[in-house]
Amino acid sequence: MKKTLVALAAVAVTGGAFAQATMTGFLAFGYIATQTSAGATASGMGTDTANLDFGISEEIENVGKVSGKMGVRLKNKDTSALARDAEIKVDMGSMGSVKMDSVYSTSWLSGTAMGGANQYCGFGKGDCGGDVGIFSTYGYNDNFVYSMPLTSNLSVSVSHTEPSTSATAEGAGAAGYGNTADYQRYNTYSATYKSSGLVVTGGYRTYDMASNATANSNYRHRAAFSYDLGVAQIGAGYEQTTTTYGATTTDSLMSVVLPIPSSPLTLSAAFGQRVKAGNASSASDTTYSASLYNAVYTLSKRTYLLATYTSNQNAGTSNPNFLVTTINHSF
Repeated sequence: MKKTLVALAAVAVTGGAFAQATMTGFLAFGYIATQTSAGATASGMGTDTANLDFGISEEIENVGKVSGKMGVRLKNKDTSALARDAEIKVDMGSMGSVKMDSVYSTSWLSGTAMGGANQYCGFGKGDCGGDVGIFSTYGYNDNFVYSMPLTSNLSVSVSHTEPSTSATAEGAGAAGYGNTADYQRYNTYSATYKSSGLVVTGGYRTYDMASNATANSNYRHRAAFSYDLGVAQIGAGYEQTTTTYGATTTDSLMSVVLPIPSSPLTLSAAFGQRVKAGNASSASDTTYSASLYNAVYTLSKRTYLLATYTSNQNAGTSNPNFLVTTINHSF
C-alpha cells in the first residue's frame, strides 16, 4: 500500500495542486542517556529527530476536499533518508471521510488517552531515541479508515489495518510472516464523543487468523477519556487484548498536564501498568509498571526545550530507564 499512496500523491501534485502545496518539518537536537535491563549504560548527543513533510490539497466538485501528505525521516548520522508517514484523505462533509495511510504507529493509549501531553515526544508522538513511551509498541501500519459524524459531538469509525515489516509481503499480513501475533491483520470499530473539553473514546477490535496459533490475538476492547480543566488536563484509559486460548494483556494509564501559570513552563506525567494473566504457565503471568515525566519550556511559537525521563519496569523493554533533553524547532 505504501508505494500506491506515494504514487497517488505524486499524481495529485502533477495534476495542478502546486498552489495548495505545503512543506513543513521538525528538528530536535540534544542529549540522550539510557540504561538497559541488564544495567548497561549509554549516552551521547546528536540529532534526535529530523522530519520533512509535504502536503497537498484541492477541492473536487461534487466530492469534497482531497488532501495528501508524505514525509521523509532523517535519522542521526544516517547516510540515507527513510520514508515516513504517507496519507490520502477524502473529506465528504456530512457523509464522512475516507483515509488511506501508511504510518509509524505507537501505542493507542499513549497516543489517545494522553490528551494534551501527547504533543511532546515520549507520550507516543515523536521518536526521542526509541523506547521512551509508557507502552513502547512502535511499528509501521497500513490503514484504511472510514469515519462518519453522527451528531456535532459524536462520530464513529471503521478501520482495517495491516501491520507491515520489510520481511512481510504487501497484503500478506501474518500469512507472510509465520502467523505471528505481531503481524495479524485486524478490523477496529470505534466511537468518539467530544464536548466542552471532554473527549471520550472507545472501541472493539477483531483479528484475522486468530485461530492459527494459541498465542495469536483474538479480540481487543478499550476505552479512554481526557478532560481539560483549564488549570490542568487529566486523562485515563485501558486496553485489554485476549488471545485465542483466553490469556489477557491489560494496559492501563493515567496522565496529568499542568501548565505553570504566567510561565512558559508546562509539566506533565503519565503512570501506566501492564498485567498479563491467564497464561498456560503461571510464570508468564506478570505485572509491569512504568512512569514518565516531561518538562517543556516554550521559547517561541515554534521552538521549545524538552526534558523527558521514563522508568519502565518491563523486563522486555530494551531501555527501561531513559533520559532525553532536546531543543526542538518546527517550521
